[in-house]
Amino acid sequence: MRTVKTRLLFLSFIVLLLGGLAFWVIGGRPAQEEKKVLTVMAAISLKQPFEELAGEFARQHPGVAVRFNFDGTQRLRAQLERGAPADVFAAANLAHMESLQKQGLVPDYTVFARNRLVLVVPENNPAGIDSVDDLVKPHRLVLAAPDVPAGGYARQVLHNLEEKLGAGYSEQVLANLLSEETNVKSVLTKVALGEADAGFVYATDAAVSTAGAVRMLEIPDAANIRAEYYIAPVAGARQPEPARLFVDFVVSESGQELLRKYGF
Repeated sequence: MRTVKTRLLFLSFIVLLLGGLAFWVIGGRPAQEEKKVLTVMAAISLKQPFEELAGEFARQHPGVAVRFNFDGTQRLRAQLERGAPADVFAAANLAHMESLQKQGLVPDYTVFARNRLVLVVPENNPAGIDSVDDLVKPHRLVLAAPDVPAGGYARQVLHNLEEKLGAGYSEQVLANLLSEETNVKSVLTKVALGEADAGFVYATDAAVSTAGAVRMLEIPDAANIRAEYYIAPVAGARQPEPARLFVDFVVSESGQELLRKYGF
């Protein structure tokens, strides 16, 4: 009889112990802390390097998961202004970042990468565009919209080229404008698919384009621009410490080395 009672007591102890463990895992403290989710808004031209950066960042900070929102800088800025949640913002030009700082949406920012524009044409080049000189010929030109950093830069390049190619050059080229896109990736896609005969994109985008889809034509250095990218933690970030760590990682030597690998 005593043996039976002893066994029952032992079984009761096991049940209570298992119940306590279940509470610890499910209802009490988790057995493993949940990862913090870091939301990064970034210009779409940063997609490939930032996704690789995030992998390395996650290895160094296993408690943080990085979630991206890639789009045109102007659209991301508008999202932030409407209160969209984000911890880090990476812009493809200064104007949008300055505007956000004036509104108190980013406390500070820093340059972390530079880029340049190139002219791209389809591989079969049906319009016979072999240099910027040929853009005055009838063709289907596609650019990013003026408020998109790449679109603003493209129009600046066309203006700069007037010194070499004559007054009125920019107006003649823009007479061929077929469409204005919301981001630079859309410009590249239309040219690569043969839906346009020429477009201005970042050199980094052209370099990672589908093999054989486009030809890259250089812009004279005197007329080209140096596009600068800026990064900042967002004011009121839900994850302020991981946000600062991510910004520090992007500007670190290892982060810069990875960006250089992609042509920045």
